[in-house]
Amino acid sequence: MERPHETNGDCAKGVLDNGHASPINACAKRKVARRRWAILAKALKSPSGSEPSSPTDECSVRRISSFLLLTTRQINEEIHPLHVAKKRTWYRYAMTIDAHEYFVIVGHRMRTFSAEDLMGFNNTGNVCIWPSEETLTYYLGANLHLVEDKRVLELGGGMSCLAGLVSAKYGHARHVHLTDGNKSSVENVLVSLACNELSCPVECTVLKWGRGAATPTAYDLVLCADCLFFDDARADLIDTLWECLAPAGVALVMAPRRGKTLASFITACECRGFRCCEFVNYNRIVWEKHLQLLANCDYDDDIHYPILLELTKA
Repeated sequence: MERPHETNGDCAKGVLDNGHASPINACAKRKVARRRWAILAKALKSPSGSEPSSPTDECSVRRISSFLLLTTRQINEEIHPLHVAKKRTWYRYAMTIDAHEYFVIVGHRMRTFSAEDLMGFNNTGNVCIWPSEETLTYYLGANLHLVEDKRVLELGGGMSCLAGLVSAKYGHARHVHLTDGNKSSVENVLVSLACNELSCPVECTVLKWGRGAATPTAYDLVLCADCLFFDDARADLIDTLWECLAPAGVALVMAPRRGKTLASFITACECRGFRCCEFVNYNRIVWEKHLQLLANCDYDDDIHYPILLELTKA
């Protein structure tokens, strides 16, 4: 999921929490804006822009974009139905857990942006896979029992909905509902669904957060990866989590601390009535990757290391 952001703590992803924003002079703001436009310009000009981003992408101010938990390999369009193969480059995302390989096929849209894409509802999920999505996908792959016979909802899944897709393919869920607020993301996921053998009924729809966003079904498990980056969207996300989660359900939210962002989200969730449990070391392999990256001067665990939150209704 491509979300241009800064690497200086509270300014992560170019958004400051309103409660702890530091003054930024006009020159610094111009530099930030130029860096964002440089990223967008590269995306618009790149003829091969549908490729997943590299962990060492020099243009991206994220610097660290992957924990290398998933292997990515481009595959030929010929293996897909012709009616879904157009205007996409196809990739096989795979992970090996306890000697078992799990993989899903995902189409990446060729980067042709319309005015609606650039100006419409959050388009950040249309470009690549982000660390929180990667780690949540790996965590679920290692804990498929959490999905079995559950009604599963993914919020803000972007153009891949990787965590929900893995749940639908390998988790033997009762039902999986994949959602995003951006129409282009949902269209891409619908195409990808046709190229994977799934173990349960799956639907994919546009869902914009806020009061009244409740779905007809109350879900036993709600998944959400790195959706806290917009200050003004967090309250709507919390309302949606509350309205969509079954009374005995569990929501798994994966996101880095990003200054006070995560702490503020937890406080707001508790005020809404959620019980929040925070897990830092939630998977041995992910934790080992994290410890290895601490030696990398570009790695900032406040920005890059995803924390796992488990939300239940108190």
